[in-house]
Amino acid sequence: MGKNARLFEENQDLLNMFEKFRQYKTKEEQINSMELAEHANNVMKTLDEGIKSLDDIDNFLEYIHQVGASHRRIPGFKVEYFWKIETPFLAAVESTLGDRYTPNVENIYKITIKFILQTLVDGYEKAASKANPT
Repeated sequence: MGKNARLFEENQDLLNMFEKFRQYKTKEEQINSMELAEHANNVMKTLDEGIKSLDDIDNFLEYIHQVGASHRRIPGFKVEYFWKIETPFLAAVESTLGDRYTPNVENIYKITIKFILQTLVDGYEKAASKANPT
């Protein structure tokens, strides 16, 4: 399943959000699931795209808000699930960078992932307030 799938491996409740993944009850089934690996890769690609577009803040905000809002369509999804991405994301970065993952680099990535995750939350909550105006 690869390092990207650690998000789902360590958070069974997230796996259950996705109907097509509920069938994978054992770690072996999860590891052999191409669909699950693909979704984990999509999560990481979204983060990568977000980081690449940080130099154009308007496009960054629009893109990440849309991704956040799209999670409103997942039955049972809770906004706090976005924060579960932080630890596996940092682990993937550390694994990829190896010796280059210095305390300074770690700090930069921590700030970046928190900003991206808060922006996802903002997009999700904006969509919620549009769906349920007070």
